[in-house]
Amino acid sequence: MCFGRPGRFRVFSSVFLLATMISAPVLAVERVTGTGTRIENQTFGTTKHWGRTLTVQNDGTIIRVMGGTYGFQILDKNENVVGDFLVPEDAVGFALQAGDYEIMPLVCRTHLHHHVEVTVEY
Repeated sequence: MCFGRPGRFRVFSSVFLLATMISAPVLAVERVTGTGTRIENQTFGTTKHWGRTLTVQNDGTIIRVMGGTYGFQILDKNENVVGDFLVPEDAVGFALQAGDYEIMPLVCRTHLHHHVEVTVEY
């Protein structure tokens, strides 16, 4: 028995737990992933590009890159290149300001179809 009666311990524990939950800072980490796919056709001279926009709500850092064998570029909403990576792994740790970005995979003359996924944490 603590504090003389078992009921008091439960009340004290509940109040302590509630006070801890209310006063504890909330640390929320957001992760977002953008994708880009590019297909070129040399016979017809066409290019198709699609993907999911990388929308970064606050300044963040790239934590993961999947694919992008021949590299990729990150374009801002005005289609300016803000990141250019020939080796996809070099993008990990790259800082991005808040905003919307498009992921553009690079292709070579032999392999004309590539996909890349980029994950940012903020």
